[in-house]
Amino acid sequence: MRKPPRRPAGQTRKGRAAPPPARTVELDIESVGARGDGQARLDGEPVFVPFTVAGDKVLARIESRRGDGLAASLIEVLEPGPGRVAPPCPHYGRCGGCSLQHLDDESYATWKRDLLVTQLARQGLGDIPVLPLVRVPPASRRRATFAFARSRGAALVGFNGRASHSVIDVERCLLLEPALVALLPALRVMLAEIVPEGTSGDVVATLTEGGLDVLVEAEARLDLFDREKLAAFAETADLARLTWRRPGGGFAEPIARRRAAEVGFAGVMVEPSPGAFLQPTRGGELAIVERVLTAVGEAATMADLYAGCGSFTIPLSRRGAVHAVEGEQGPLAALDAAIRRDGLPVTTEIRDLARRPLGAHELIPYRAVVMDPPRGGAAPQAAELAKPANAKGGPHTLVMVSCNPATLARDLRLLVDGGWRPEDVAPIDQFPWSAHLEAVVVLKR
Repeated sequence: MRKPPRRPAGQTRKGRAAPPPARTVELDIESVGARGDGQARLDGEPVFVPFTVAGDKVLARIESRRGDGLAASLIEVLEPGPGRVAPPCPHYGRCGGCSLQHLDDESYATWKRDLLVTQLARQGLGDIPVLPLVRVPPASRRRATFAFARSRGAALVGFNGRASHSVIDVERCLLLEPALVALLPALRVMLAEIVPEGTSGDVVATLTEGGLDVLVEAEARLDLFDREKLAAFAETADLARLTWRRPGGGFAEPIARRRAAEVGFAGVMVEPSPGAFLQPTRGGELAIVERVLTAVGEAATMADLYAGCGSFTIPLSRRGAVHAVEGEQGPLAALDAAIRRDGLPVTTEIRDLARRPLGAHELIPYRAVVMDPPRGGAAPQAAELAKPANAKGGPHTLVMVSCNPATLARDLRLLVDGGWRPEDVAPIDQFPWSAHLEAVVVLKR
């Protein structure tokens, strides 16, 4: 019988690197990486240790492989680094929402801005001016997705634990608007009465100008008595709107609409569909809009790509005609309703820009383009914008809004190679104490 070939040392049967032996080691943390974990070296390999800062000497346990290095858990800080502070949240370390509360404010702000600087440099774009970090304060986040789990007769409501699907039952959150935090006790009572034992799901809560808009996503067969209890919950919690949807993005059943769950964009009221995307903070949204409007200047015709429910479209329409393109029907329907009511100079189009971007010939009518894609970026659309300028017209200004510095830098590389000139990039921190960062870049051609 032919013997199977011997596997190289350190490899599994499928050729992947074997997990490292679990062991406890002392490490000197050299820096904080892009995910917010401290980085050290052990026998020439990088080691990632969460909740550490540069200068820490720590005792850590090697647990697994991560990318080209090792993942470890923190056991003890033997000697604290100069940037370490006591985290202000009692849930910190267990809750998966924040990862950098142990970093002092100056070190944190420098690290956050450097996330963008580093990604630009990796794409050979290190000469683009990066402006000072715009900070959004804690207790200003107007939208949150709470995780919940029904167990032993009660409902845990909060956020998923770090690197797990377990639910951390939170009493308060330093990031959220107070009205969102105040909703939590009533949510626990309602979910304990409505959802079956063993059920888990999400609750999307948004603070609108009409009050709280709540969407529950869970598997539950609602009967008449359940709906009566939900309506009573909406009344007791003074909700603007309450909607229930089974997981998977199916039909959203309206339970109660006591007031319009509207948000205002440049003085125009829009009622987004339940659970629709909004910029997480009002302050962050206004900072982005200010930069967008300054960049487009007096452009008379504009395209707003990935327009959502109009957070940029409507302010732009105060300057000139706008064509808004969005891939989902719900947000576009909300925008359409506002356009018809207020007579705005806006046309709309539902279109999946990842699969069918606006071609270079379709961009000819627009003097300026604004793009706010999801985290995956907008490579197909960037490739069309990067095509040679058309003598018949086309955009001379492009504003890119991104929540992912890596995909932003990748797409910028395409645009720069196509003749676009970045003027500057503004980092906007709408996600304090996390590795997420918003950015706005202005380009001219």
